[in-house]
Amino acid sequence: MLNKSSKNIYKKRQIFFTLLLILVIWNVTDNALAVDVTPEDLKSIVRTRDVTLDALNSRDFNQVQPYLHPNFTITTVDNQVFHKVPEFEKYWNQQFSNTIQDIQMKFKGDTFRTFITPEIDVATGEATTTFSFKDGKSADMDVRWTAVLQKLQDKWVIQSLHFSSNLLDNPVLNAAQRLGKMMAVSAGIGGLIIGSLLMLLLRGRSRNRSQRT
Repeated sequence: MLNKSSKNIYKKRQIFFTLLLILVIWNVTDNALAVDVTPEDLKSIVRTRDVTLDALNSRDFNQVQPYLHPNFTITTVDNQVFHKVPEFEKYWNQQFSNTIQDIQMKFKGDTFRTFITPEIDVATGEATTTFSFKDGKSADMDVRWTAVLQKLQDKWVIQSLHFSSNLLDNPVLNAAQRLGKMMAVSAGIGGLIIGSLLMLLLRGRSRNRSQRT
């Protein structure tokens, strides 16, 4: 009995120290990765983020091209996927339709970063997109974004960028619905006016005929 109990205790100790060793190695790895990310790297990452934001707001996508990975991917809130700057630029410019005059995006809150390796950063955060419409009104839409950045030749570039939002609270869709209602009301009023004029014209003709007879 004593031998069996001693063996059980020995096995439990082995499991305990194995788990403890795994935790120590995990923490050492995390600390090592944190040390490898220098302040210069963080400044470069923020620079890439700011250039990307300015390119979206100014619609000048030539400035962001050097900060994109050769095989980058951009996924928009409407589930469109792009791998080339001209294609995304065309898509973005098409957003400025008959109702939208301007789109401005700004970050809000903190950015959360996870360094998978000293050269790969996964960042997540939130942003507010302000839509200015041609009727003088404006509306905000909250957006969540996730970006994967990779360090290539001493520059942090965007490997993938993904946007998401609540499609049920979409100011563009609301504006389109508002425009549709206005057009429907206008069409109804126009039809009423035309109908009234037509009735007056027919009554005038009927009176002329009765006077002739």
